[in-house]
Amino acid sequence: MIPQKIILHHSLTQDSETVSWGAIRKYHINECGWRDIGYHFGIELLRDDYEILIGRFAEEVGAHTKGENYDSIGICFVGAYDIDPPPDIMWKKGLRLVRFLCYTYNIATDKIFGHRKFAPYKSCPGRAFDLNKFRREI
Repeated sequence: MIPQKIILHHSLTQDSETVSWGAIRKYHINECGWRDIGYHFGIELLRDDYEILIGRFAEEVGAHTKGENYDSIGICFVGAYDIDPPPDIMWKKGLRLVRFLCYTYNIATDKIFGHRKFAPYKSCPGRAFDLNKFRREI
C-alpha cells in the first residue's frame, strides 16, 4: 500500500495519562476481531508528555475508515475533542508527525481529512479540532 491521504481521528475516550493505546489495541483485536489496532499512529499523554505511538506500519492497510483504508494512514488523537480542542503540545506533536508523513509519502495538505468526511455520523477528529487550521500549519 502506498499512502495517498491521511485521516485524523479522536478516540472519544478520556485520556487517562496511562497507555490507553493498549486498551484501544485490545478492543480492536478482542471486540472487533481485527489482527491489530486499526490506526497507524496515535498521540497520547504518557505521564508528563505527549508521545507518538505506533500501531500498524504505514505501508500496511489500516482498519480505521471504512472504504478508505487501502490508501490512507490513520492517526488517532487519544482523547475527546468535541468540546475542547486538543492540548497545544498534542497539537504540535500531531503537526510534526503529519509533516513527516506528508514529506515522506508526498501527500498534499488537501489530502488530510477528518474521519467525519467519510463517516458523517462521526465527529472525528472532534468538533473542536480545527482541521483547516491544522492543514494551514502543516
